[in-house]
Amino acid sequence: MVDIYGGFSFARLEHLLNAISSIKVAVVGDACLDVYWEADMTLSELSRETPHFPLPVVEERMSGGAGANTAQDFAALGVNSVMLISVIGRDWRADQLLKVLHEAGVSTEHILSSPAWITPAYCKPRRHGISEVVYEDPRIDFENRKPLPEDVEAGLIERLREVAPLVDVIAVVDQLKYGVITEKVIHEVERLAAQGKVVVVDSRMRIGRYKRVIVKPNEVEAIRAVEPHLDPRGCNKEDWYRVARKLSERVGGPVLMTVGDKGAVWVDEGSITEIPTKPVEPPIDIVGAGDAFMSAFCAALAAGATGPEAAYLGNLAAAITVRKIGITGTASPEEIKQRYMEVHL
Repeated sequence: MVDIYGGFSFARLEHLLNAISSIKVAVVGDACLDVYWEADMTLSELSRETPHFPLPVVEERMSGGAGANTAQDFAALGVNSVMLISVIGRDWRADQLLKVLHEAGVSTEHILSSPAWITPAYCKPRRHGISEVVYEDPRIDFENRKPLPEDVEAGLIERLREVAPLVDVIAVVDQLKYGVITEKVIHEVERLAAQGKVVVVDSRMRIGRYKRVIVKPNEVEAIRAVEPHLDPRGCNKEDWYRVARKLSERVGGPVLMTVGDKGAVWVDEGSITEIPTKPVEPPIDIVGAGDAFMSAFCAALAAGATGPEAAYLGNLAAAITVRKIGITGTASPEEIKQRYMEVHL
């Protein structure tokens, strides 16, 4: 049997948002920089040196990505404090990322810097012309191609052990093949969870690897973990329920599986709850929506919400960020209240 969660009252929403303001959060994971370059092609002139029309950049925007964006989302929710534990390089992207985090109110004192590491970044050139059509060129990516050095890994685990007793929830953001979430770091977060710390994991490629924590995959990540031959495009609700339950059994803990504009599925000790959401009218930009969901879900759990309540708040936060085009946006408490009113009209 599957329960369908109907949401909570506005008074409950206000209570949770007020409670969130007192919690302390640690985010451990891959900290990336998202760069947007807006190019006005009406200003482009044929180069004299090459047979190309250059991209005249008229605006540059930067924001955090992956763990950095999740940390920004926590800060925008108004938590008491958010500490980011990660590793960056010694390059221009590191400088810009630290600036973005400082401006957002995220503590960076536990971020390690190493000359042997590249600060991950994803640069997105966007062409504008006479019409309203915006064309995004292929991204320019900066990523690491080798594992985290052992001494840096040891330093990261030391920071995590220092911070864990100080926070109410640990959000793990495991996004990259060669990132900061290594096997030893996974063992450490599992150890902390076994000691009673609330640990929520978002992992793009290894969600089925974790044990005895709360995992938050989307449906594609969950399917790849437990039924890799299943085509996510043809799945129905019964498939979602089965996959989420299988993943919960494998992990040995609760699963919160998001399913895009259909909402989410919560599985805990075999009990399944579907948390529907109201779709957002286009145009939308889904970049960063998962991070917004993750932060709201974690913050609500730490503030005393049930799993379905926390997922419902996550739905509200994600619906706000998808409306913010061309940026990995955040969701504030006031925006969440406004979205709640829209959903309940």
